[in-house]
Parts: sequence; C-alpha cells; structure tokens
Amino acid sequence: MLDYRTLTFLTVCQEMNFPRAAKKLHISQPAVSQHMQYLEEYYGVKLFERISRKLYITEVGKQMEEYAAHLLS
Repeated sequence: MLDYRTLTFLTVCQEMNFPRAAKKLHISQPAVSQHMQYLEEYYGVKLFERISRKLYITEVGKQMEEYAAHLLS
C-alpha cells in the first residue's frame, strides 16, 4: 500500500537522515519519526538501525525500499 508514510520512508531512504527528510517533505522531524515508528510496528520489522547517531537501513528496509519504489514508478 502506497501512502504518505511510505513516501516518507522513501525520502528517509534517499536522505538517510530524519531532519533532512522532514525538511524535504515540509513536515516536522517528529512526524517523520512517527511515520517510521508506525511502519515498523505495522509490519513488525525494523527498517533502520541507529548507531552512534548515524542511520543505517536494514536488509528488510532495503527490500521494502525496492518494493515501494516499484509501486511509485
């Protein structure tokens, strides 16, 4: 399903940074965090790892990114 949370997810994947994704989408950084938390809870997976203030996409996150990008195209 492609919705605004999925678009937020794709933007985070591009930027690999929540604040930059928020700026690009013209929404708040807490809204980006809420969107990612919702998707992780909804699908029951971890999409990103946060290590030393740096964001890394998980393998499941990479698969979801490919699928969401395919839906968007």
